[in-house]
Amino acid sequence: MSLAGPRLDRPSAIGDEGRPRAASLWIASLAVIVVVGVVGVAIDLASLLPTLGLVVGMTVAGVGLLERDGFVNQVVAHLFLLTFGSAFALAVLAAPFVSRVGLAVSGSALALAGIAAAWADVGGDTLKPAAIGSAISYVSMLCAAVLAAVLAVIVFFGWTVLTGIVGVSTPVASLTGFLMIVAAIGGAIGLALRWLPIRQLTRRDRRPAVERRLAIVRRRLLYTVAGSVAAIAGIAVLVIAGVFEGAIRSVPGLAVALEALSSPFVVWPIVAVGVGAVGLGVVAVGLRRFTRQVTAETTRRTAAITVGVVLSLPFLLGLALLIASSGAVVGPFLLGSVLLVPLLLGPLAFLAVIGGSVAAVGLGLLPARATGPAIAATGLVVAAIGLGRASPLVVFACIATAVLVWDTATFGLGVTAELGHLPDTRRLELFHGTVAVGIAVAAVVLVTGLELLRAGLFGSASAAGAAVVVLGALLLLVPLRG
Repeated sequence: MSLAGPRLDRPSAIGDEGRPRAASLWIASLAVIVVVGVVGVAIDLASLLPTLGLVVGMTVAGVGLLERDGFVNQVVAHLFLLTFGSAFALAVLAAPFVSRVGLAVSGSALALAGIAAAWADVGGDTLKPAAIGSAISYVSMLCAAVLAAVLAVIVFFGWTVLTGIVGVSTPVASLTGFLMIVAAIGGAIGLALRWLPIRQLTRRDRRPAVERRLAIVRRRLLYTVAGSVAAIAGIAVLVIAGVFEGAIRSVPGLAVALEALSSPFVVWPIVAVGVGAVGLGVVAVGLRRFTRQVTAETTRRTAAITVGVVLSLPFLLGLALLIASSGAVVGPFLLGSVLLVPLLLGPLAFLAVIGGSVAAVGLGLLPARATGPAIAATGLVVAAIGLGRASPLVVFACIATAVLVWDTATFGLGVTAELGHLPDTRRLELFHGTVAVGIAVAAVVLVTGLELLRAGLFGSASAAGAAVVVLGALLLLVPLRG
């Protein structure tokens, strides 16, 4: 998480209701970091805090970068959301199904995300562009993967046909293959002429003449394609009637001339012209699309599509490894699964988490002004539930920290709403935070003592344990305001 940087209570509008004041938020953040570290030790995952901190920090950074203009910022933002955001969402949604302590991991991830969201002032309105952009990137990734697969099939088929034509040695096959190539390249050049901005790059006084010439060229290309197809059909009729072979034998040198039509020196230059024309046409269409009506919205959309296209490459690699291994070769199969499964399921999980958060804010289940603190407190409660009876003191520490985080963060939000950002309120915040922390620590110490006493007097009696938890919960209600 990015907890360092410029002061968050620097000028904004007086009365602007945004983040909690910096001092209150620092107290809540340190409490969450300490408790998540303790939870990691309790479940034998010492790397829980740094791992989740990196993932959550990059995810929140991606959401924050969406508010900045610029193509590079938008690309980095969507890349963070589809990679680190997917990892965060899988930790929240899939971890409970993977291991016994998965729910504690999910709660810890939510707690860190809530605190990071409070620092970045991420709320319901900020999450909507993240959800929309991630959906665009995900759909773009799938569409790019499908398009790349189709293009790969077309290229493979075309390469097979071309190598077959180049390798033939009979006059009939050579002539038929040459006519097929002429028809295909003629159609490709005609399509490219419609894409290339030839008319737009011509001087205004010469545009009518250029348009007439282009019309003539298109018409001749159409005649070439139609003539090649008709010639192929005529050759088929002549071969069936046995006339074609007789004509070849009767004309000296005709067989050699027809066989030369399938020579690499004839075929590949024609193919290169057609492929080059189509490539230039695609580039022209792409430039026209990307430079038309450049606005902030089109920049965001273009960045999201770009990230999706880039991520389609590892997606296709993982799919190819899975198909190639067919489950028999362990190494490629595992590598393909590592590449394919997170890219396929991770963005869906991220959309579910973001969409659920937006819906919760819209339904009033999460406070719009205090979304971050509410998520952090909820995550700590979920972590406490995930720990269960394995670590009762850590469980109560999670609950105590949840109350502390909610109280201090909402107090800082209240100060921001009432006084604005300009007045210096650090002493007020520190006083309130010190009292809240003292009460939370006292509650944990008291519950620890009562738990030790209960274990000595009542053994495993559940009623006495419940009474201890209720007493601690009542003590934690003291610092709450209102």
